[in-house]
Amino acid sequence: MPKYVNCPDHFAPLFDLAEDLIVPYFDDFKRIPEEGSITVASERYVVYRAESMAIAMKEQLSSVLGPGAGVVIYQIGKATGAADARYYFKKSGVQDPGQRLAMGPVSFALGGYANVTILPESAPAPNEDFLLVYDHPNSYEAEAHLKAGISSNKPVDFLNAGYSAGWCSEAFGLKLEAKEITCKAMGDAQCRFVMATGPRLRERVKEMKALYSL
Repeated sequence: MPKYVNCPDHFAPLFDLAEDLIVPYFDDFKRIPEEGSITVASERYVVYRAESMAIAMKEQLSSVLGPGAGVVIYQIGKATGAADARYYFKKSGVQDPGQRLAMGPVSFALGGYANVTILPESAPAPNEDFLLVYDHPNSYEAEAHLKAGISSNKPVDFLNAGYSAGWCSEAFGLKLEAKEITCKAMGDAQCRFVMATGPRLRERVKEMKALYSL
């Protein structure tokens, strides 16, 4: 069974292979403070404190953009997830959409964003019927809010949602969007997301809220 992703049994082989593909990159981790650099498999990485990204950046953007700040953070996440996906797909040579998707949560966990639980309702089809329902049990964005004692009346995991949508869009060649429907920063038991094609997202969110009595 996979170490870094919780999933239904029929998805496990995909995530087992994804860990075999992704973990070696992160094993090649080098910190060279004399040069001011951190690399993973010779690629330059940058470390930010979770609170700086999850709270300070949002507050600064909100002071300029108002309610649109969350959308901007989501789009930053989406661009980042898509770019990382293209990088790993090229490095690994993986072509299968399902296997490409499975690589995302592994990279996500190793990058410190959150771990991922794939829920049984998920049906990642390569067409308009695509559906992914998943939790981020240890989201850095929600955790930062809780640690700072900041409660919210709406979901806060904008970058996490965008990143996963960007990665999966690249994996399947679809225009996918993700929506957080419950959030620990709101007092919910979990941070739960629904992902679908843009035109069907509202419908899918409504279905999942009904399913979970939200």
